[in-house]
Amino acid sequence: MPEVLMPKLSDTMEEGKIIRWLKHRGDKVAIGDILAEVETDKANMEIEAFDEGVLTEIRTAEGEAAAVGGVIAVLGDAAAASKDGEQRPAADAKAPAPRAAKATERPEPARREPPEEEPEPERREPPDDEEPEPAEVGHEPAPRPKTQPAAAPGRPAESRVLASPLARRRAREAGVALDGMQGTGPGGRIVERDVEAALAGGRQAETAPGPRPVVAPSGRRIEPGKMRQTTARRMAEAKRDIPHFYASSDVPMDECARLKEGLAELGGEYDGITYTHLVLKAVGLALRRVPEMNASLDGETIVLHETVHVGLATAVDDGLVVPVVRDCDRQPLGMLVSQVRSLVERARAGKFGAEDLRGGTFTVSNLGMYPVAHFAAVVNPPQAAILAVGAVRAVPVVRGGEVVPGQVMTVTLSCDHRIVDGVLAGRFLRELVSLLRSPLVLVA
Repeated sequence: MPEVLMPKLSDTMEEGKIIRWLKHRGDKVAIGDILAEVETDKANMEIEAFDEGVLTEIRTAEGEAAAVGGVIAVLGDAAAASKDGEQRPAADAKAPAPRAAKATERPEPARREPPEEEPEPERREPPDDEEPEPAEVGHEPAPRPKTQPAAAPGRPAESRVLASPLARRRAREAGVALDGMQGTGPGGRIVERDVEAALAGGRQAETAPGPRPVVAPSGRRIEPGKMRQTTARRMAEAKRDIPHFYASSDVPMDECARLKEGLAELGGEYDGITYTHLVLKAVGLALRRVPEMNASLDGETIVLHETVHVGLATAVDDGLVVPVVRDCDRQPLGMLVSQVRSLVERARAGKFGAEDLRGGTFTVSNLGMYPVAHFAAVVNPPQAAILAVGAVRAVPVVRGGEVVPGQVMTVTLSCDHRIVDGVLAGRFLRELVSLLRSPLVLVA
């Protein structure tokens, strides 16, 4: 029977988490049908069927992860699915039998409600200040005094509070009083989790005598998604393992500003053009002129790529993805604008495919839409470099010996020193600045 394997949906994907199955046991599956939605290290993607049949078995449930190449489901014929479906009710019908046997071994009358003071299973050795523990269920509890004895001198009054030994110990360690704390144990007894909840939520009651430690303020805790976790891990590894160095340059953007406004007025294929599109085209041409920058590291071997595919770092709800703009050096500017618009829309909607994220040879990270003058990005391995682009800002510049207003954009090139040296970085920035200073060549 055909097996459905977890596909490799991005260059760095190692496993995928099933978000939801769109096909269920017994459903007919045709080639090209969408089987499930999967969370990868880049984004949420869909898995297509490459075989036809009936979904007879799901081996990776929703919320579970599977390694790339692992079997997540099995396709068969309708008869196999029907036969498999008939076996489950029969197994379920036998399920009550063990419960009935248990009821015979322990008669129901013996399962009476425990008294308020019944300890939880984990309490083994009560401290001296704990109340006498009751006898086992089914036996008469030991006699107890009708009145509570007064607390011994020097012993906190909270010893009279109904609480487990673990809760008392934790409260003493944290320096908090049990008085007024709401218990969730049997009979309203305060247990350890109640103390932890009070500490985490900042709901401290009156403190016990003596000094107490400072408790950190409460706050909203956010569990990062798989995409953000993967990004954090990869960036930490890149910063640790890659010997970074940085080179910056101020780019005169007056001519680019005029060109962008003129093309925007034309509309059509230039509708929505931004500085990002001009930078991507300029980066593509600069990489063609300095091909040593269009490189990556494979073990100890430097690979010079023949194609110029530039990744564009894009923020999404769950983190950061890098869709790849193909052939930035050869595409006409109008087609590049259309491709980037489509890529970004799919990325933000989570509807892009695996090919949208593969094959990048260089990366651009642009924060120019924010008031960020300049910044340095982390190299995206195994690529040789990444270009960080700041905002275009109005500044005084010197032209012909006079100070005049101008528009400048600062770019910072982060390089892997194992692949790129300072001279090579300088050559690339020289070509990039030249292209953006006289941008008419970008329109071709």
